[in-house]
Parts: sequence; C-alpha cells; structure tokens
Amino acid sequence: MKAYFNLAVSIATAVSLHAATAQAPSSPGWLGVWQGQLDGQPSVTLTLADDGGTLGGTLVLDLIEKQGDGSSRVVAIDPHVLMRTEANEHTLSFEVIRRDRSEPPIRFSVVLDGSDKAHIHCLNCGPDAPFAEIVRQR
Repeated sequence: MKAYFNLAVSIATAVSLHAATAQAPSSPGWLGVWQGQLDGQPSVTLTLADDGGTLGGTLVLDLIEKQGDGSSRVVAIDPHVLMRTEANEHTLSFEVIRRDRSEPPIRFSVVLDGSDKAHIHCLNCGPDAPFAEIVRQR
C-alpha cells in the first residue's frame, strides 16, 4: 500500500511540475501592448500575452495612404491573430494570414531595442517594406 502511495505522490509531483512549467511566461520581456507609427500616423498595434502558457496575441495593421498633398492618413484597419510565434530574449517572429488569403502568410520579425522599444519588419513584403519602431505601452 505504501508503494502505491509513494507512486501516487511521485506522479502528482511530476504533473504539478509540468503544469507549473507549461504555465510559466514563455518570454516575459515581450508581454504587453506595443504600438508604432509610420509617417506620423498610427500604423501597428502588437498585443502579446501568454494566458494559455504559450506566447500569442494579435497584430492590428493600420493601412496608410499618401495623399496628394504629401500627408498621410489611415484608410483601413487590418486585424490578425498571430501564428507560429517564436520568441527569445531579443527577437520575436510570427506569421499572419493575408486578408485575401491569395498568397502565403506574411512573416514578421521584431527585434528589441531596449526594454520598451523594438523594431518590427515584414520579411516577405518586398524590398521597400518599412521598419517601424514600436513602443510598449505602460
């Protein structure tokens, strides 16, 4: 009977340790709401959380259009759920599905540039894809 009790305690301990590990923040330096601008207009909001024990979140892209007078304005808002999210201390990568689903997912890289600043860049948007600075909101 004592052997079964010890086995049960060992299993319970292993399950508890696994659960604690799975629920630990995957990359706490990334968690939060990050916002950025292009041409003086809001352009990106990246929201990152690990509520389920895995880093995930959303990306909202504000589509900016240059006006005839040289100014810019937001003409559409494009929300996405992050897929294939991977992070380490300094780099975050993820993909989002394109609105029209006609091409492969859009791949992004985000590189930390200080504790509350980072740069986001689309990796497969062509040679003119801009880098945007994003700042974690407090």
